[in-house]
Amino acid sequence: MRAMLARHLHLEHKIVCITDRPEDVPAGIQPFDIKHTLLKYDSKCLRRMWLYAGQLPKGKPSPCDLGDRLLQLDLDMVLTDDITPLVDRPDPFVILKGESTRQPYRPHGWAYNATIMLLTAGARRDVYDAYAADQMGVIRAANRAGWDVTTNSDQGVATYLLAQGEPPAFWTIEDGIYSYRGIAGPDGMKGHLGLPAGCRIVSFHGRSGNRHPGDPVLQERSPWIREHWAA
Repeated sequence: MRAMLARHLHLEHKIVCITDRPEDVPAGIQPFDIKHTLLKYDSKCLRRMWLYAGQLPKGKPSPCDLGDRLLQLDLDMVLTDDITPLVDRPDPFVILKGESTRQPYRPHGWAYNATIMLLTAGARRDVYDAYAADQMGVIRAANRAGWDVTTNSDQGVATYLLAQGEPPAFWTIEDGIYSYRGIAGPDGMKGHLGLPAGCRIVSFHGRSGNRHPGDPVLQERSPWIREHWAA
């Protein structure tokens, strides 16, 4: 990710890795202990809800400690072209609006996906406050609304809460952000077709199928992964 950002983000930046293995973080990257992102109820990616918090009470590490302007990127994504146009914008909060598998209990066909998120720290504190005040109540309400938190975790919770307030600015595939399963299929069987025109980021989000850019099988099926993801 550091190598990809050096190639494809032409803005001054520092990299902070939120992790439970700070000893594995390379020199030059700031580790941030993932335990500081805990709320009372923690499961799967729900720790990521902490990023909406902004400033927390004194003594509690907060997203503001990471910087005033934050770009959240999952590690399992491939940057394939310049992402500066995606990031160099004034909106206080921007999130990916991606496709979501449509099911009878998940009827929307889309969701806000924090695999990539740009925010001024605290810009959507309303989302954090609502969730922190009644975590299980919000989860139940999001499930009733069809956002399927059991499968989608923070995506389901955040989408439900963001839909209650002012609609956020968002990116879509029109901005060059694609899911791997969308362009190559769940297991990369269509990977030989290459990248779509204008592609800037490929996200390997989701659980179904074998999807991680470091997987040698996927690199064989999609040769562009090795080209762009390698350091």
